[in-house]
Amino acid sequence: MNLDEIRTHISSLDKELLTLLAKRKALSLDVARSKLQNPRPIRDQEREQALLVALINQGRTLGLDAHYVTQIYHTIIEDSVLSQQALLQDLLNPQDEKPAISVAFLGLRGSYSNMAARKYLTRFKAELVEHNCDTFQQIFDTVESGQAQYGILPIENTSSGAINDVFDLIQHTSLSIVGELTQPIEHCLLVGVDTDVSKLKTLYTHPQVYQQCSQYLKTLPQVKVEFCAASSNAMELVASLKRDDIGAMGSADGGALHGLKPLVTGLANQKQNMTRFIVVARKPVEVAAQIPAKTSFIMSTGQQSGALVETLLVLRNHDITMTKLESRPIIGNPWEEMFYVDVAANVNCPNMQAALAELKDIVRFIKILGCYPSAEVAPTRIPSKALSQGRDPELHVTPVNVPLNNNALLSLQLGRFHMSQQEPLLIAQLESWPEYGALQETARRLKEQGGQILAVPCFAQGNQQQSQERLQQLREVAAQFDLAAMTQVHTPEQLNRAAESLDAVLLQPIDGRRDELLAAAGRCTRPVLMPLADSLEQTLAEAELVLAEGNQQLALLDTQNRPLANLLRVQQHSRLPLLSQLVGQDSLLPQLGQALRSAGVQGFCLSLTNEDDMQPLQQLAQRLYRD
Repeated sequence: MNLDEIRTHISSLDKELLTLLAKRKALSLDVARSKLQNPRPIRDQEREQALLVALINQGRTLGLDAHYVTQIYHTIIEDSVLSQQALLQDLLNPQDEKPAISVAFLGLRGSYSNMAARKYLTRFKAELVEHNCDTFQQIFDTVESGQAQYGILPIENTSSGAINDVFDLIQHTSLSIVGELTQPIEHCLLVGVDTDVSKLKTLYTHPQVYQQCSQYLKTLPQVKVEFCAASSNAMELVASLKRDDIGAMGSADGGALHGLKPLVTGLANQKQNMTRFIVVARKPVEVAAQIPAKTSFIMSTGQQSGALVETLLVLRNHDITMTKLESRPIIGNPWEEMFYVDVAANVNCPNMQAALAELKDIVRFIKILGCYPSAEVAPTRIPSKALSQGRDPELHVTPVNVPLNNNALLSLQLGRFHMSQQEPLLIAQLESWPEYGALQETARRLKEQGGQILAVPCFAQGNQQQSQERLQQLREVAAQFDLAAMTQVHTPEQLNRAAESLDAVLLQPIDGRRDELLAAAGRCTRPVLMPLADSLEQTLAEAELVLAEGNQQLALLDTQNRPLANLLRVQQHSRLPLLSQLVGQDSLLPQLGQALRSAGVQGFCLSLTNEDDMQPLQQLAQRLYRD
């Protein structure tokens, strides 16, 4: 076939894929309807897991790698779950047919709130009527007055935290929370004409966006920042002026609505930058029992000692998981606070009803803000052993019983991966920078073996441009294969540059600048891996230096294969997660990894001299992730 014939054939296959996806979605809705007759939870995690493992194995026989198959089916499963939830909610909360759905949000067309509103209301097959609001108070007023049926409000962000104005206003509203959604926030520097960063003199942005991109903005000392009521107002202003010395900060999709182009992308301090929005309406909704639900309420406990602890024990005793606790001052009552609480429970379930009855007897005030479907569809967890292509029969041995006396260890998240007792973190660390194609192949094979983090040295001596290119390439490749990205840093300058692009940094101090690097790590917003010092006392002192500067995302790394007794001493005196660095050529690598795991080590950083030699990684993964 010639090129045109090939493209025609691809287009035909794409149409067939869309037809099959539509048929699959229709069948998933039939599943939801069947669960009305025989009530069962929407999600069956065991079936999803078995399905994905089978599909991964089938895909391999067709030449498709595990990551590719997993990405596709995570998206399909998420859409299926949300569609089933929406169907059950529509059947439980019937509404009159309306030609239009009205929604109030902050800012103009293209604001993050506007994009969230459009995303949430796509399930309503009706025209969307948009009400632009200048303040959060105006959103509440617009919905309370009946001018809009729904209001969309940002309530927390992974970079800048709680949005206090919304928490303060929600105390006094008669509206109910009827939904939520979490929206990725991908900040870009947007311009209206062709220009260069060096020409910019003024940036227009919202204060929240400014907070979330503070690290990048420090690299632009020549730029003056002007605040706007919403990111969309900033976009509109830049679009109308059409000058090469001004820019706006906001989303690429929102900027496109105003004719703006992204000049720089990925500006947020945290690469996993998400905003959670709540949806408010005049009437509450009822949530189907099969759907994972959240209940939000506010309460005042008074100032007596142990009052808050007593309320939290009520939730624990009724097996109710609290997902958020936020305190806000009560206006007019100095030093008294109102607590906003989210729990993973349906307000009508017996456990929640019993807990509420008990809480009413011990708090001064409690008010239910709403019960609504949870929008969090966690990806189906695939055991890492299911991603391992081969099985060496010699490595099938008795499972390790990891001691449970480390439950008090501080939590650490690298990218989207958590260190846990159940499954150790696995890092592949290349000792030198490879060619781009080899970097991609290493990332693919690391993912196939169940690894989570790719670490590559990015900083070239005396060549800042090359270093920046490597940081960007590592970030791109890691994201392509759903891995976290990490690099080694020797100086505070390198640390700050790595923190702008990657998910984590590995400290490798140089003589004379060790304390300086540790202090910079403490001011960093990225997770930090710190090598153990020569003595336990020095290790604890250096860890305290990092923690005291404010960065609580710290893990210790044993780079010298210390005796197990020494590692146990570290665990006894520190609650920080502990990883071990292993050398790929060690023939006893699997057995050593198993022994370290038994001692409570939570992760492994495997040094590879050659990106082509992944056999040590495969052997270690098979030993760690076996049945």
